[in-house]
Amino acid sequence: MILLLLAVSLASIGAMAWISYASGKAALIQGVRNQLNGIRVSKSTALRTRLESLRDQIIAMSDSQIVIEGTRELHNSWDSLKSLSLSTQENEKLDAFYRSEFIPALAKHVEGTPVPEQYLPTDPVSRYLQYHYIAANPHPYLKKHELISAPGDQSSFAATHAQLQMFFTRAARIFGFEDVMIVDATSLNLIYTYQKTTEFATSVENGPYADSRMGAAVRAIRSARDRDSFKLADFEPYRPNLALPMGFIMSPVFDGPSMAGIMVIQFPIDEFDNVATGNFQWREEGLGDSGETYLVGPDKTMRTNSRFAHENLPAFIRNLRENGFSPNLTDRIERQGNVLCTMPVNSPSVDLALKGKSGILETDDYRGTPVLSSYGPLEMDSLRWAVLSEMDLAEAEAPVRSLGRKVVMVASGIGIAVTILALLFASLLTKPLRILTAGARRLGNGETNVKVHLGSHDEFGELGRVFNEMADSIRSQKEQLESQVRENQELLLNILPASAVAQRMEGDEKASRQFADVSVLFSELSGLEEFGAASGDSSALSHLGDLITAFDEAADRLGIEKVRTIGGSYLAVCGLSVTRPDHARRIIQFAQETVRIVSIFNREHDADLSLAIGINSGPVVGGVVGRRRFLYDLWGDTVSIARKLASAHGPAIRVTNPVRERTGDQFNFSGPLRIESEGKPSLEAWSVAP
Repeated sequence: MILLLLAVSLASIGAMAWISYASGKAALIQGVRNQLNGIRVSKSTALRTRLESLRDQIIAMSDSQIVIEGTRELHNSWDSLKSLSLSTQENEKLDAFYRSEFIPALAKHVEGTPVPEQYLPTDPVSRYLQYHYIAANPHPYLKKHELISAPGDQSSFAATHAQLQMFFTRAARIFGFEDVMIVDATSLNLIYTYQKTTEFATSVENGPYADSRMGAAVRAIRSARDRDSFKLADFEPYRPNLALPMGFIMSPVFDGPSMAGIMVIQFPIDEFDNVATGNFQWREEGLGDSGETYLVGPDKTMRTNSRFAHENLPAFIRNLRENGFSPNLTDRIERQGNVLCTMPVNSPSVDLALKGKSGILETDDYRGTPVLSSYGPLEMDSLRWAVLSEMDLAEAEAPVRSLGRKVVMVASGIGIAVTILALLFASLLTKPLRILTAGARRLGNGETNVKVHLGSHDEFGELGRVFNEMADSIRSQKEQLESQVRENQELLLNILPASAVAQRMEGDEKASRQFADVSVLFSELSGLEEFGAASGDSSALSHLGDLITAFDEAADRLGIEKVRTIGGSYLAVCGLSVTRPDHARRIIQFAQETVRIVSIFNREHDADLSLAIGINSGPVVGGVVGRRRFLYDLWGDTVSIARKLASAHGPAIRVTNPVRERTGDQFNFSGPLRIESEGKPSLEAWSVAP
């Protein structure tokens, strides 16, 4: 017997230890998965919000009067510049700028040796403008936008340029743009740039930067020729900005019915990098020692910084070389000091995200390290990026290993203790255990009036006392639970129709159901704003609550179920939870009662409120919307038509022909009326006397 009890105890300890370990492991791993998914979704939302903000800004600015007029005047003055030319000294100064300043600076950031002749402008207008606004500009390169007007340029172009430069200086400072450009829609010449880098006054059709992603996007959006359209160009090492990664978003500028130009906003990768990396505060964002979130472009290279390259670039490059990455790649990362638009990420999670899928899996990251990777797409225009939140698998599973060690230690200690106690007190355990077992069995069978009497004052007596307290506690909790269930049931009946409550009690949380024949009322209360202005918002809100309460009381009397109210809108239905053959008559009576209530209210408060009511009969679909803060709502043409009737031709009670036919001569109808509905056949409606 002793050995049997000992074996059972040890087996129970082992089983509980294993269950605890398995449950804890699953919870810990799921917690990490949920954390990574949450971070990735949060980052994706923030990045998309920024892209949408850029889209809204470019569309709004391209439609502004100063941009439209500026584009027109720059276009008109462009031909006049063809008669102007540079002196020999000015030509030499422009060539010297490229050969001694721009090309050496660019060579530090690109592979190979840039050839000056590939970048030097050849068109007379391009050379004229680049000399006056770039070569003769006293400000350093990438700061030349600080020059508002060029003293040497006395052409008609100069005045328009100065106005635009002042306007875009403020816009760039407020919105954080890197550059703003205007492309002539006819010639595809860059007739204006805010930053005055070397693409200024060149052609995006056949100029030195025509093969950039920006150039391709400009040509594509010119072909579209749609107002308020936009195009997004992916980040690329943009050579006019010394190969720094830049992205572009653009929208056409329409002067009347004609496309006059294309406005382009250039934005740096830094803001997207800060969002993805959390300003490089990975640990504070809950990503531990190895977690990170980064963006991958369609070419499967990183669009934001790597945590490991940022924290220790030499060690990161050394690790890449040890893992067999090409010297060309590692040298390029070392030269530019980051992985932007350079580091390839060839993992299954990137492939799935670029196909528009989301999920989480275990894979190897761009370093070749096993990670837990949460992936999903970030889409805008025709561009799709992959957003990945990852953590090294070793760190993600570290709590699991620690839990396993603790479970083994605790289980072993309990096993040893149980063995000793079983040997010492076997004879004392038998009787009290039988009593306690019987009491526990009764308690488990649902009896709550369970008491055990062990008749001792030792540990077993204390155990019996605790058992009795537990039984009392369970009985009290059961009573409280039953009371709470009743209260919840009453609360649900106040929020949802009885049919929906019944469905939710059966496990259907959405309580979705189709009702073949009901009558729906939709009313709109007009005049609230004027009443609120006269009596004060607080007073108006209080009076509105009194009105709705009066409506609800009338609904209860007539067997009507309120669905919801929003402001002055009131949606009700008859025949939903309780089948009522006369639901059409009841809903009309309710409509007349609400009109009467509003009329009394107007007399008592010297108000001028009015009701527009639409009633329709037919099938609807009802269901619960939301989980925690849920509400009940109805859908279907029956509801839509009732809402349409309420919004047409001012205050009145308007019903459809099916409602009139159901009620016969019980009410005074006038009509018919024709209610026009956009995109649908007109409706035949009848008015009911209040």
